[in-house]
Amino acid sequence: MKYLLSNIVLASTTAALISGTESFATRSPCDQIASNISGQLYYPSDPSDHFSNGTEHFLSSSTEMPMCVVEVTSIQDVSHVLKIVRATRTPFAVKSGGHATNPGFSSTTGVLMSLSQLTQVNLSEDKSTVEIGLGNRWTDVYNALDGSGVNAVGGRVPGPGTGGFTLGGGYSWLTNQFGLACDTVISFNLVLPNGTATVVDWRTPDLFFALKGGLNRFGVVTSIVYKTVPQPETVYGGFQVFHSSAVPVLTEAILNFKRTTTESKAQVILSITGGPDSRAVLLSFYDGPGRPTVFDPFNNISALNSTLKDQTFASFVSSIPTGGSGKRGAFATLSTSGYTQKFLTAVANETAYYGWLGQNYSGEFSYEIQPFMDYGKHATDSAYPHQNSPLPLNLGATWKYEADDTFWRGIMQQSIDYLTEVAKEEGIYNSEMYAYPNYALGTYTGVQLYGLTNTARLRDIQSQYDPSGVMLLAGGFSL
Repeated sequence: MKYLLSNIVLASTTAALISGTESFATRSPCDQIASNISGQLYYPSDPSDHFSNGTEHFLSSSTEMPMCVVEVTSIQDVSHVLKIVRATRTPFAVKSGGHATNPGFSSTTGVLMSLSQLTQVNLSEDKSTVEIGLGNRWTDVYNALDGSGVNAVGGRVPGPGTGGFTLGGGYSWLTNQFGLACDTVISFNLVLPNGTATVVDWRTPDLFFALKGGLNRFGVVTSIVYKTVPQPETVYGGFQVFHSSAVPVLTEAILNFKRTTTESKAQVILSITGGPDSRAVLLSFYDGPGRPTVFDPFNNISALNSTLKDQTFASFVSSIPTGGSGKRGAFATLSTSGYTQKFLTAVANETAYYGWLGQNYSGEFSYEIQPFMDYGKHATDSAYPHQNSPLPLNLGATWKYEADDTFWRGIMQQSIDYLTEVAKEEGIYNSEMYAYPNYALGTYTGVQLYGLTNTARLRDIQSQYDPSGVMLLAGGFSL
């Protein structure tokens, strides 16, 4: 039904944005946004690369075709966009780095708000804090802080943006020493669903809790102020590539490392991949120069290739290869309290079996084993519970054809379900260790991610700050 804007009652701030003589039916949300922001808006027909870059994701299966891409340049721009999508009930999404693997989480067929122009990295004069705009990727941040003697607890590989990473929790190469990225947050600069800008910190405990793992349910975060941590000029790290035949001895070494290592500056990740290019990759990191003795369990395993060396932290992270770019794919996960040899062998067997199956579907199937230490002692009051130091197991699968999406996502959940049963048999399953949000399939529920208590609290916070359900227009997990 056609109706004039002047005949409906809106908040005065919203009315000021849109002419009182034009109707929603005759003026698209994108047109309304374009005339009210200082940033730029791009349509699918735009000849530049802004639209394609704005929609592009790490995995092509996460990319959707929006009505327009809005490159916001200020808090005011974000406020205007939220007010317009709220008034018009237009689906929208917010994209930071585009590393989300679930379709509709940072993509949309409506209005896509790109944070790519919010790239400030402002180190305080005393170097105790750094404000980071959510248009940055973590490699941008590390390069900006390189040589300063301080760092932020952030992403471990090239690609992830600062936004979704932190709002989902944020496992880092520095997690053993300082906790998750969300544990080091001092404040969030947030635009609420009604368009009001606010600072969220310890003085607003409910929202502060919700944004630490609760993702995109409470407004749009434009920048985050983090506590900095000391960063040595040189670290030791890199990756080694192994033939798949080395997997049994590598899992034994991982188990030995997990059981014996107390050095919080050391961390490893073992990635086992099955498929046309089956292999194992060991990522090693030590927060200081020189190879430490804690890596001795891996010394006598012959590698096909190695990049291990002393280098800057920024150089180390930038050098890590990331597969999957441009392919279809997804992540899935479960958390355990520890490892046993039987469990790690089961992980390796799953990778080998489904990797073999994947050869018929142009796919790869990999698990990442991440033996963290007692990082939960650094946990703060967070939506994602991690005070008991859960060990996230990340399953990543990639494939070629859209027709295979349902098949592979079903296979991934089937594998996770099987390994959950193995973990229960081995006594390393804990019902209070939840799925890490940034690794979870989009079908996971709030209870699976946060538990009953935290999910109930998040629902209450959501109702308080977003009673009209604006952020429900932006996709994401269902609470």
